[in-house]
Amino acid sequence: MNTVIRDAWVIFKKDIKIDKMLLILSILFMGYIGITISMFIGGEYQNDKQFIPMADIMMLIMTPMLGFYYSKKSFKYMTDDSYTQMLVYLRTLPISPKVIMCYRYIQMVIAFTMNSVIVFSIIYGVSYQLRSEISIGNYLCFALTWIGYALVVTGIYIHLEFTNSGRKYFWLTLVLIVITIIVGITNWLLGGNLLLYTMEMSKEWGLLSPVMWGALVGGIISLTLMGKLTFRRLQYRDLL
Repeated sequence: MNTVIRDAWVIFKKDIKIDKMLLILSILFMGYIGITISMFIGGEYQNDKQFIPMADIMMLIMTPMLGFYYSKKSFKYMTDDSYTQMLVYLRTLPISPKVIMCYRYIQMVIAFTMNSVIVFSIIYGVSYQLRSEISIGNYLCFALTWIGYALVVTGIYIHLEFTNSGRKYFWLTLVLIVITIIVGITNWLLGGNLLLYTMEMSKEWGLLSPVMWGALVGGIISLTLMGKLTFRRLQYRDLL
């Protein structure tokens, strides 16, 4: 296992060195996401906490993006099939599929760490209404709750990324986004508000919030199961 992690880490560091704009573009894109989400959260409070679906939908769609880096190559996955080309390259190396999966998960963990700090710091810093409602400690609980949800969806995205062509991956992710929008609107029509619910649970329970722990445990379980499924499919996928 130590050899697998070491080899995966070497590939990850090489990626960072080759694509020098990767971190800069990721930071800029995460800044944009943070400001966008904070605007919708601000709108939620300015409307006296009315049950509007857009804030929920933005959180449901955008928080899973925290698990990815963004570069020119990332945005060309449909035209250049860059994800498949990456797998083709990795298969030419003397490494096992376990190393490839470990590399992707290392990339995900570091992306989540960096992007979550950027996005949730911006949201808390920009949203005056949010700062007046919740302490930093309870806000951390709120952020971890949504990160737990994001882990669940990220596992699905990684599976689709590793097992499909760029064009098919685009259409499948589009289907997921449409389903997410339908879930957000349905929840609103039923009188629910995920954003305010997770906020209230964080304020009431803090880091003991059952919703936060449920989301994090669910996220880890989902990542583990999807990782095993992706690993099996990856071993037999024809990349030609």
